[in-house]
Amino acid sequence: MPSFKDFVHTQFLLKIPEPTTSFESKTVIVTGANGGLGQEIIKHIVRLGADRIICACRSLSRGAEAKKAIEAVTSCKPDLIEVWELDLESPPSIKNFVERAKGLPRLDTVIHLAGIRAFDFGVVYDTERTLAVNNIGTFLVGLPLIPKLKETARTYNTTPVMTIVGSALYDIAKYPKDPGEDIFTYFTDKTKVNPWNQYNLSKLIQLYTLIKLATLVDPLDGAEPHPIVVNSVDPCFCETGLSREVTGLTRVVTKTFAAIAARPADDGARQIVHAASTGRETHGLYMRAGAIQAYKPIASDPAKTEYLWEVLSKRLVKLDPTILENLK
Repeated sequence: MPSFKDFVHTQFLLKIPEPTTSFESKTVIVTGANGGLGQEIIKHIVRLGADRIICACRSLSRGAEAKKAIEAVTSCKPDLIEVWELDLESPPSIKNFVERAKGLPRLDTVIHLAGIRAFDFGVVYDTERTLAVNNIGTFLVGLPLIPKLKETARTYNTTPVMTIVGSALYDIAKYPKDPGEDIFTYFTDKTKVNPWNQYNLSKLIQLYTLIKLATLVDPLDGAEPHPIVVNSVDPCFCETGLSREVTGLTRVVTKTFAAIAARPADDGARQIVHAASTGRETHGLYMRAGAIQAYKPIASDPAKTEYLWEVLSKRLVKLDPTILENLK
């Protein structure tokens, strides 16, 4: 967790420049793209010259509204942005989305923005809902797209990037002392779930998964002549719809704090687009405030990394038997 001094610096003093790396000729997917942060991300990618942008969202009507709003501001051509349905809580929706994405002529960038912070307990994919969406749903979409990114790298001599939007809150996640054989099963028990912790834990699990994935997919010491990049970025505390499910006094408190301290959505978008346009120097790494950040000790645990990869991959294979094929 950032210190108070660091928080003040990143939230009130840090100057975040606009990203400048060209997206010319590139095809980009942004999940959870219909919200304010997603729209700001797409505006930058439009400005930077992308050839095709996929706005992936659960609601097609809201996606259409977002597309219209972006077009009104950027004056981009009407066929640049496409709205595709993607519900991270629905295996059929994910399967349809992935199959459609595999048919794209090329895929250069995937930004995993979609996620939730659930305060009402629910079970999806036989686990607590926040972990289900942010971990199982995210990688159920992301892993099958890696072969397409690798194909694009070879065909177009480019370096595609998959960026997972993370959070510095991973450092204060409370990891269970004994989660048993499957941490996801552990959290089907409502009495073991702290709603305030689940989001933080989901972001920690994302980093464990990213760290392992980077050793499997085009490792830095590998011989692949056309490698891809997988990385993570914390956009700092900015205006988002992440707490949309919060109600009552908790909603009042979170809204008030956001009004005081949250940066504009555009500031977060700038950092995300920057991370999604970096090179191999960020492979397997975490970025914050425009720079690579060393992992905190809680994320530097080889045993937990291996355990979580094994547990998560088993669950993913049950949902998609071919999901681990062609990662290398």
